[in-house]
Amino acid sequence: MKALMYLGIGQLGMREVPDPTDDFILKISGCGICGTDLKAYLKGHHMFTPPTILGHEFYGRVAKAPAGCGYKEGDLAVVAPYYECGVCGTCKNGAGELCQNKAYVDGGAFCEYVGLASSYISKGVFKLSAEDDVYTLVEPLACVLNGVSHLKLHASSRVLIVGSGPMGALFALLFKARGIPCAVIEPAPLRRKMVASWGIEAYEPGAEGIGSYDNVVIAVNKAELFDQYLRGVSDAGTVLMFSGLKKEETVTLDSQSIHYREVTVTGSFGYALPQFREALELIKAHRETFEKVITHRLPLEEGQKGFDLLAAGEAFKIILKP
Repeated sequence: MKALMYLGIGQLGMREVPDPTDDFILKISGCGICGTDLKAYLKGHHMFTPPTILGHEFYGRVAKAPAGCGYKEGDLAVVAPYYECGVCGTCKNGAGELCQNKAYVDGGAFCEYVGLASSYISKGVFKLSAEDDVYTLVEPLACVLNGVSHLKLHASSRVLIVGSGPMGALFALLFKARGIPCAVIEPAPLRRKMVASWGIEAYEPGAEGIGSYDNVVIAVNKAELFDQYLRGVSDAGTVLMFSGLKKEETVTLDSQSIHYREVTVTGSFGYALPQFREALELIKAHRETFEKVITHRLPLEEGQKGFDLLAAGEAFKIILKP
C-alpha cells in the first residue's frame, strides 16, 4: 500500500509498505494533520523514530472484519487512537487520559489501510452512518473537551483563547456551539480573519479593549505567555495550559495572583473514552459548526504541502486523503 512516510526533520516521502494483516482492517477515508505530527516534522519527536507513518485522527471503511464483531465490510467507522484500561487507580479516580496501561493503534494513518487487533474493536471503534471528513475531528475535539473540564465555567463566564491554531479554533467553535462568549488572540492575519468570519471576536496580541475574562486557554506553546495571562485573568479565574512545552521548559507564575486573587493554574493532556464518545455526538449534532475548522483536503501525495501550510499559519485543520 501507499504511505506518506516521516523520514526525518522536514522530510516526508511516499513509499510502498506492506498491507496490514490484522483481523480488522480499515481503508482510510481521511486523516487529519495534528500538532504532534507537525512538531515531529519541524523539530523531531521522541515518540516517532523515522522512518515511520504519522497520523492518528482518522476514519474510514471496513475492509476486513472478524465474524461476530459487529462490523462488516463496507461499514464506516472512526477509531480512537488509544483507550484507557478503566480498572487502574488513575482510571478509577476519573483521569483515564493519564492511564499508564492504554491500548494503542499500532502505527499511523497517513496511508491506505490501518489494521487493528480484534480486542481493540469493542472499545476503540465507533460506527458511523455517513462518510464525512468532519469525523477526523473527533479525537482533537475530545482533547478540547478534556481541557474544558478543567475550567471553572458559570453562567456569566467569558473565555479568552490564546492562539487559534486548529485546537484553539476548536475551543472557540465549541464555546460558540454552547453559547459561551469567547474571544481569540492570534498573530496570524489569515487565521484572525477566518475566526472573525465565524462570529467570534479575534484580536492581535497586545490589542486593547478585549474586556475581562474569567477563564483563559493557552493553546500555543510559548512559556512566557502564562504569567502574562495569569495576571490578566479575573479574580478566582482559571488559566489552562493546553499546549505542551518542552520537558526542560519552566514557567514563571505571579504568586500574588495565585494566593491573593485565588487564580487557578491547571493543565490537560489527551482525552478519555467518555470524552471521545461525547465529541462524536457533538460533531453529529453540530456538524456545520465544527466542519468550519477544516480548511484543506489534500491527496496523500501532497502531504508535505499540507505540513508546510500549517507551519506557515495558513490553515487550520488539513485532511490528507489516500
